[in-house]
Amino acid sequence: MTPPHRTGDPEHAREINRALVLNAFRSRQKTSRAELVRHLDLSKVTVSSVVNALVREHLLVERGEGASQSSGGRKPIMLSLDAERRRVVGIDIGATTINGALSDLGGNVIARCHRATPGSRGVRGVVSCVRSIVEEVRKRGGVERGSILGVGVSAAGIVESSSGTVRFSPDFNWKHVPLGELIGNAVDLSVVVDNCTRAMALGEQWFGNARGLRNAFYVNVGYGVGSAVIFNNQVYDNHSEFGHLFVTRSGVKCYCGKTGCLEAVSSGHAIERRANQALKQRRGERITARELAQRASSGDREARAIFDAAGKYLGRAIAMVANLLNPGRIIIGGGVSLAGSTLLDPVRSEFEMHTMDVIRAGTVVETSALGMNAALFGAVSLALNCFVFHPEHLHG
Repeated sequence: MTPPHRTGDPEHAREINRALVLNAFRSRQKTSRAELVRHLDLSKVTVSSVVNALVREHLLVERGEGASQSSGGRKPIMLSLDAERRRVVGIDIGATTINGALSDLGGNVIARCHRATPGSRGVRGVVSCVRSIVEEVRKRGGVERGSILGVGVSAAGIVESSSGTVRFSPDFNWKHVPLGELIGNAVDLSVVVDNCTRAMALGEQWFGNARGLRNAFYVNVGYGVGSAVIFNNQVYDNHSEFGHLFVTRSGVKCYCGKTGCLEAVSSGHAIERRANQALKQRRGERITARELAQRASSGDREARAIFDAAGKYLGRAIAMVANLLNPGRIIIGGGVSLAGSTLLDPVRSEFEMHTMDVIRAGTVVETSALGMNAALFGAVSLALNCFVFHPEHLHG
């Protein structure tokens, strides 16, 4: 197969070569032009042209001489990401809080802050809140506006990432909101928006348990249940509805209008609903999924039974995905995943029961390494991916 950097129109080829060179620095702190030539199978002229342009843009910086490859040979000039000169911002728009982070090009978070989500959850209020957070993290990080390459935004709902439009968000009751354009106009920066679960999966590639993996399946178990597929090192960009797989004939109604959906029995909302139906009369109090997890881990049998049921259905659905896609690793994130083994034990038990032996033996099921920071790190990763390491995506 002819390498992609040798085909197509010249401008597209330059964008691809640029991305290839920049991505080489994700796996190595420093390297030389000669090493890039060998590693990327590009010509010396191409590498030199790309590197010189990236140095002028303050994306790469020369770091002095390295060790000579031969006795008496010329010492190569080493290069690294110019982490001090360029930044990106990540924004996670949640149902109760909006979180922001300023990151350098290496993914190191420099400053963070958050605000309560505006009570009305109206578009104007959220955009205004995002604008104030961008300014706050910029000031805390001590950087000029011109050094920020762009903003990545993670938002719940059905998001058309190519246009930055939220087609529907149940958390905010938004329909066909051009969120990327609105935020971009407000902060005067380039903005990319994506669904929170796809962003979380991307964050897992950058910072978590999916680093170095070609294929994985990410599950976001929070108020609802979302998913994202990592296939051949890329997050699949179509919207998926893992939470609406049919897993039970119990007749429980889902918000989507169907019955028996995974989300109706395994989401944080479903766990809380069942807990309060079962425990309210006896204890006379409302309980959250987090409190229920604490009770379950402390030996409360009723609490444990509720998590066992939720985990059983989740494990059953994950087994379906494993048998279909054989992803190698299945990562469970979102707020409910913080229950740890309380959730994971029944998930794994059901998964092992319903997964083919050869697939089960080659599949790891684990919780996310990022905890409640997953969506924020995902937003940072989204900005890095789009504005630094894969800028050709901006051109369709």
